[in-house]
Amino acid sequence: MKQYLDMIIANGKQEDMDCLGEMLIKLISESENSKKYKNKIIGMAYNYSIPDEMAYEIVNDMKPRGEVWNKDTISSVVGFTSNDNYIVMNSLANDYGDVIPMDNVDTYVKMTTAWLNDVDGHPHKTWWYFVK
Repeated sequence: MKQYLDMIIANGKQEDMDCLGEMLIKLISESENSKKYKNKIIGMAYNYSIPDEMAYEIVNDMKPRGEVWNKDTISSVVGFTSNDNYIVMNSLANDYGDVIPMDNVDTYVKMTTAWLNDVDGHPHKTWWYFVK
């Protein structure tokens, strides 16, 4: 099968590429592993950076609080925001909100920075932790 795919790709016909794409979408959507395959494709497309829509979904699904801080709030405290620090900071608030008061934002910022900059962490740590 791989040799045929390689030949199709080598031919470089756009209509064949479109057809392959449609077949792939159909196969993935009908698979029992469709979410896993969809996430793998999104990861490859975004170089394992979490896109906005996925970041909001991850944070809103967090228990028990969901989104504690939105991106604007984080940006006003940190000076910038990325989907990684948005996800991690909200995750920490959901996990440790009963231990560290929510108004102790500086602690959450420091914990987020430490988690993201862990020297032995995976290069795409947030993706692998929250998506894979």
